[in-house]
Amino acid sequence: MSGFYLKVFRLLPAPLRRRINPLEDAIEDFVCSAAADSKPAGAKPVVLDAGAGESRFQCHFKGHFYVALDSAAGDSAWDYSRIHVRGDLHRVPIRSRAADLAISIQVLEHVSSPLTVLQEIFRVLKPGGTLYLTVPQGWHEHQPPNDFFRFTRYSLRLLLEQAGFQVRLIEPIGGYFHYLGHRLTYIPKIVFEPRKVPVRFFLFPIELATLALCCFLAPMVCYYMDRLDQKKEFTLGYRCVAQKPFTGG
Repeated sequence: MSGFYLKVFRLLPAPLRRRINPLEDAIEDFVCSAAADSKPAGAKPVVLDAGAGESRFQCHFKGHFYVALDSAAGDSAWDYSRIHVRGDLHRVPIRSRAADLAISIQVLEHVSSPLTVLQEIFRVLKPGGTLYLTVPQGWHEHQPPNDFFRFTRYSLRLLLEQAGFQVRLIEPIGGYFHYLGHRLTYIPKIVFEPRKVPVRFFLFPIELATLALCCFLAPMVCYYMDRLDQKKEFTLGYRCVAQKPFTGG
């Protein structure tokens, strides 16, 4: 969703937004679980947000020492003013064994060498440190030209283990119907947004009807139908939890 559609979407109540676009809430919940799992017991745990963008997850890490790292080259419209360290994820400018926790949310598809980036995160983590990672699987091209990869559960396990991690979790974020519901929301954007103003004005009643069907009604139906998909071979993405061993590395 973008422009007009996004503005309308943000006006909706939170429970309704969750059913229309469950992916965003699933990612938010995943980051919250990372924060909860690393609750401060004494000294502030160091959290590296690798590819932080606009640092939108910083609010979940109160009581932590949060470090936002980004190259600031992803989206020209973003506000990178809250980045603490501007640098390349292939050569993280942070000393080894400095972080207790690392998060990398929807970033790995934008790097030219995912394995190198995972190895750098591994290096920066303390022994026993944990990485919380999300990546896309079924997704459109975005942030060109820096959009290189999509991942399966098998490629993720291979990459994480090659980087030295012990994999604790790799699971899809929703199944076929979450995937379908999200894809349907792009129909109004594809059909109507490219039209010139006079034509789009004439088609506005049809656009509104399409918006109601494809961006609200159908995604909500798909939200409840997703429980029917047991295999989840179609998914928008994956969430992963991996740990640096206490010995070695």
